[in-house]
Amino acid sequence: MRVRVQTRDFFLAVNPRIVALITSEDSSGRPNAMAATWHCPISFDPPLYGVSISPARYSHDSVRDAGVFGVNFLPYELARSVHACGRISMARRRDKLELAGVSIVKGPNGVPIVEDSYVALECKLIDHRTYGDHTWFVGQVLSVTAKPRALSPDSRVDLGSVRPLLYLGSDEYLTVNPDSVVRVKPPV
Repeated sequence: MRVRVQTRDFFLAVNPRIVALITSEDSSGRPNAMAATWHCPISFDPPLYGVSISPARYSHDSVRDAGVFGVNFLPYELARSVHACGRISMARRRDKLELAGVSIVKGPNGVPIVEDSYVALECKLIDHRTYGDHTWFVGQVLSVTAKPRALSPDSRVDLGSVRPLLYLGSDEYLTVNPDSVVRVKPPV
């Protein structure tokens, strides 16, 4: 027998999800980072990536107004930094990044990215639309950079070098066990 889940809590039922820091700059050039789990690739050609941001978040207007954003994947060891970026408001705390221990640098295309991310995407905003209480921002991926040894030769995350950060919900984080990887052969 199946049990009914509250519609408002559906997003918890689809966790864990990989968490990313979405980076941007406000109109005064001040960098910002927010934690997000509602994000994903959209297209190979052209390479597109999307992220859902509430208009109540400081990052919402920064991404919209700047026309660029970064998508940064941090390792499990930096869960506290990612969590701080998800809980401290840039509008209320000017020293948010310092408190979180997050350093922002410019990527190859000038988009702000997190220095300690194992993979970072630089995206140029090409569209944004409101769906319910969030805005879906679509960016064309301008560049993908990675830390040395973070990716295997086939561009997958090297689980021997990186422990990806996943969000379970309710302020809880976890990572993957590389011993649990199963290779499934396609049906004949």
